[in-house]
Amino acid sequence: MHSSIAPGTLLENRYCLIGAAGQSKFGQTYLARDQKRLNELCVVKEFIPAQQDVATVEQLRQRFHQDVSGLYELQHPQLPRLRMMFAQEERLYWVRDYVEGKSYGVLLDERKAQGQVFSEAEVIQCLLKVLPVLTYLHNRGAVHRNLSLDTLILRQQDQLPILINFGLVQELVVQLQLHPLDPRMTLGQWGFAPPEQFHGKAEPSSDLYALAVTAIALLTGKGPESLYNSQTQQLDWEPLVTVHPTFARLLRQMLQLQPKKRLASAAQVAKILEPLLSTAAVGSTPVESAPVEFTPVEFTPVDTLEAETNQPMDGLQPLPTRLPKKRVRPKRKGDSDPRASAAMVVGLVMLITAVAWRFFPHKQPEAKPAASPSPVAVSPTAQPKPSAASPKASPSVEAVSQDALRDRRRQLNIEFQFLTNLVNEVFYAKYPQLRSRNLDDPEQAKLRTEWNTIASNIMDKLATLKPETRQKMGSYRRVNYNEWLAALGEAGAKSSPRLDALADSRFFELFPEQKGKTLNPRTFGQVWYAIADEQLSTAKAQKPSAAQR
Repeated sequence: MHSSIAPGTLLENRYCLIGAAGQSKFGQTYLARDQKRLNELCVVKEFIPAQQDVATVEQLRQRFHQDVSGLYELQHPQLPRLRMMFAQEERLYWVRDYVEGKSYGVLLDERKAQGQVFSEAEVIQCLLKVLPVLTYLHNRGAVHRNLSLDTLILRQQDQLPILINFGLVQELVVQLQLHPLDPRMTLGQWGFAPPEQFHGKAEPSSDLYALAVTAIALLTGKGPESLYNSQTQQLDWEPLVTVHPTFARLLRQMLQLQPKKRLASAAQVAKILEPLLSTAAVGSTPVESAPVEFTPVEFTPVDTLEAETNQPMDGLQPLPTRLPKKRVRPKRKGDSDPRASAAMVVGLVMLITAVAWRFFPHKQPEAKPAASPSPVAVSPTAQPKPSAASPKASPSVEAVSQDALRDRRRQLNIEFQFLTNLVNEVFYAKYPQLRSRNLDDPEQAKLRTEWNTIASNIMDKLATLKPETRQKMGSYRRVNYNEWLAALGEAGAKSSPRLDALADSRFFELFPEQKGKTLNPRTFGQVWYAIADEQLSTAKAQKPSAAQR
């Protein structure tokens, strides 16, 4: 058993170790500071090959680097960046970005400790945030192969789920004997990995299977080992939760044992999920479930360095999660009187029948409007509201409009949840009294036009940005700004007068109503960052020369 490296040790004349973060089954992990990148925190993974001579270790390093070279080219805000691999003193070290947050396994344990699990709305939101990074991977021929509660990290800074620990890396660790492991350990986490991975095969739908198991674990609070039925070779989860029928059908299809019977892509899953978000947000909360409104979990800064350990670093223990109280349905008159209840049911049936006969003479589509992901459950369309004189035209007009707005968002490649948050911020600034109300009532129809108009106007403004920066909105961080400062030769400064002035000028030209306000870093702050990203080249050109200084 090799001892841990002492804190303060400098590796590769660059990475100063802060301390050991824990021993996992795939090697030792350390937290370190990169002295050549402004002392940024990073994660250093140590491997100790069985053969210790220098020549062999160098050969192993070259083979490992060659086999994972494709991973170094992956650049996505929800993937920790892989920095480098090096050999030193007969050991191999692999460096990746530091992720400050908790695994969903840890978050679920915290919920369960308080008698709670994740609500349907929270799970759908989580999936909608994970699917874009899976789409990115699959489009580039990569499959994660190790998705589970423990390899999905909720990043503290922006509440985005981050994927860590590629299955490919674990396979190479075993194949090259970089760590003593049973070869079966490379097949992915049991219960989350689909059957084909146990035969050495993996494809995009394999990640979708694992994602469905993750969703079910969050909904039920139970791992696959507790739900697995050995006779059917499937998970018995549906009796434990109540979710939208479409969501249940989707999960069943993602869990098909044969890959060909699953959905072909993460984009197809997202297309089905998006219309369900508003439906789930106004639905009822299961008995052992958290409230339907999504409330980000609050915690102190900790880093899930290697999800196999599920342990935060020493000295940075998380605070208890604050969970909103459950809603309690007020007791209504007649609840204790069976005769009154029966009369009320009969009356409601007659009323619904009359209304349906009057306003809906033809069969209505079963699916609910898909567009708005906002808590007000409105349909994102900029079309004017139909007049009361033509109620029959209303459903078809709304359906066409919501499709147009959804297609516009996809055409602009704007992240779904980011746009929703941005529109909601403007909408609720105008109607703050609606924040605490249940809007599942007729007044929603009066507000649809307003919400949709705001969404359309915002997208018109965001359309003026470059495609590559539009795609990043929702994932910008302060570290990106610091990198821009370094590129301008202003490393260590808190801000850049030139860059800030350029970004401010264009931002307030688009959003003059934001002048004098503190920008929310998750909404308008993201737009400002995107504009600053575009203005960086101009700021570099305006950088004063040495003679001018």
